[in-house]
Amino acid sequence: MNDHEAVLRIGILWRAEWDPVVEGRPIAENSKLYRVFAALAALGVDAAPVVYSDDGAEAVREQLLGLDGVLVWVNPIQEGLDRSKLDPLLAEVAAAGVWVSAHPEVILKLGTKEVLYCTRELSCGTDTHLYRTLDELALELPSRLSASGRRVSRSWRSTPLRRLRSPVSATQPGIRSRYSEPWRSSSSRRAR
Repeated sequence: MNDHEAVLRIGILWRAEWDPVVEGRPIAENSKLYRVFAALAALGVDAAPVVYSDDGAEAVREQLLGLDGVLVWVNPIQEGLDRSKLDPLLAEVAAAGVWVSAHPEVILKLGTKEVLYCTRELSCGTDTHLYRTLDELALELPSRLSASGRRVSRSWRSTPLRRLRSPVSATQPGIRSRYSEPWRSSSSRRAR
């Protein structure tokens, strides 16, 4: 890189509740996304951790406005939290010229996983059902699982999502669960 080339500054944003900061430890090297930081550094990109919480939105706004772009790692709904405060902030910084990886308007247009349902008939699609409410899920899923004999994939069971309270119990007639391994976070799998 010569003296005339600017260094690209990209933020990597995640929710504090998803991966809390540990005082006294470098944030980037100890986050769940440490490999993303390493990959960007290898490309000469200055990657900055942006740890978001609804209470700290103003500080995050100021940090984002000082960056060229931001990669957003925040699920639409997780652990009782949503993106209702984050999305307007992301739209605002995008309007100010900061590139946002998952612009809120694009995410709304795609729909949360609804794209899988809408593309189920394509060659890359799969047998997918859409439940618009929790009541629909509770009513339809047990009979669908009983009739088809299908199971939830092992990769899904090994995520934090399996810990959600579900209206569908694995002890209901016709539903079998073979999950036996405890869930481990990525931070418990790597040496610190």
